[in-house]
Amino acid sequence: MNSFTNSLLIFFTIPLLCLTVYIGLDVPIDFLHTTGSELPYQGYMFLGFALLFFVLLIWRSIRRWMGLLIVNKQSRFQWNKVVSKGRSQRIVVYTLLESGIMSAVAYAMFRVTGEHHYPGIVLFGFSIEGLFFLVIGIRNKFRVGISSKAVIVSDREVTIVYLSGLRQVTIGKESVYFDYIKDLQLSFPTDCIAPEELDSFRSGIREVVDNDRVLIRNSY
Repeated sequence: MNSFTNSLLIFFTIPLLCLTVYIGLDVPIDFLHTTGSELPYQGYMFLGFALLFFVLLIWRSIRRWMGLLIVNKQSRFQWNKVVSKGRSQRIVVYTLLESGIMSAVAYAMFRVTGEHHYPGIVLFGFSIEGLFFLVIGIRNKFRVGISSKAVIVSDREVTIVYLSGLRQVTIGKESVYFDYIKDLQLSFPTDCIAPEELDSFRSGIREVVDNDRVLIRNSY
């Protein structure tokens, strides 16, 4: 989910930056026979980008905060562990990088566009929210849990893998794969689970599935 949202943000940030340069630096637009500063409906265009970014980021924010809240109700899970140390380190790096880029784009807009700050305000606000989420989550809140109905991974990404219809679980070197009927497959990175907890994770899965119908195997 987080990767998908970031891909959309990058996709829409490129035209936003082009628009910012055209208007802020008053670049001539020959095919429109005008210049950037004289481009009509500037406020509406920047407001549109701000609303688009807000919808994408609030959707991601609600989803990952809810994931964090659910997975930390440990009494509801048969198996519940903190994500691995390596995964935690990557979460810190990627979150700092993400917030830094969002803040840089926001700062560039403040310096270049003059009065059209709406997208920059949204990006800066959610960059702060991302850092706050990191501060809260890094205190042993990023976890993997197994309940009677689903496996939940909650860190920067939120992955919910339901057990209904499950046919096979494959614990690989790179990913844990869940294969369902009708060729559906879900997965999450194996490094979400600490190496020393893989055996207990496998045992936890065995406790909540029908072992006569679900094959659990290693591929590493």
